[in-house]
Amino acid sequence: GAVHLPFADPYCPRVSLAVAGADPEVKVGGTMVVIEGPRFSTRAESRHYGAQGWSLINMTGAPEAALARELRMCYSAIALVTDMDAGVESGSGVGQEEVFALFRQNLERLTGLLTTTIGTLPDPAGCTCSSWADGLELTYEVPGPV
Repeated sequence: GAVHLPFADPYCPRVSLAVAGADPEVKVGGTMVVIEGPRFSTRAESRHYGAQGWSLINMTGAPEAALARELRMCYSAIALVTDMDAGVESGSGVGQEEVFALFRQNLERLTGLLTTTIGTLPDPAGCTCSSWADGLELTYEVPGPV
């Protein structure tokens, strides 16, 4: 038998608010399109995604969110924007060296964000992320506390 999980809103709003509360510069909301990587978008793809209303292009946002929901885990994305993509700027687009350099520059900030957030995470009890399958017979086992 199949188990169909609710996925209209893939990220836990309570965890997302905890992340946002850890740093006033964190932006909450937006819509992420996940492309298959590792590769950067073509200029045409970037323009298409922007025209469709996507606010973030990402290579690593799936399938983690769906797997976390299946496991009844609260989960949120933290996206470190490393470039404005090929569709925004003229020229040759973005390269790995620039992206990795910007990521390295932000590691300390990201570490601080995670450290602060972990200390303020809400109890998952009662959250729809953990309770969506209450009363359902799952076709798989959800690991519990050891």
